[in-house]
Amino acid sequence: MLRAWIEVWIDNVAWKYVLVVRPIGDGRVEICDPQESWKVVGVFDNYEQAEHWLGEDEYDLVEGRLLPP
Repeated sequence: MLRAWIEVWIDNVAWKYVLVVRPIGDGRVEICDPQESWKVVGVFDNYEQAEHWLGEDEYDLVEGRLLPP
């Protein structure tokens, strides 16, 4: 059974872009763009690969409430 969870990541430079990470089975995860009708922008073999990709593109995981710098 697939555990249901999502993470929200935000562009830490412009604060205009939001991406969602969610599991798709067998340890794989996908990254979707909710602003583009949930278009899949990446599929990764594991969470660590997705996290690395997001970090390289300067996205940060949203934890709680973010306030502007």
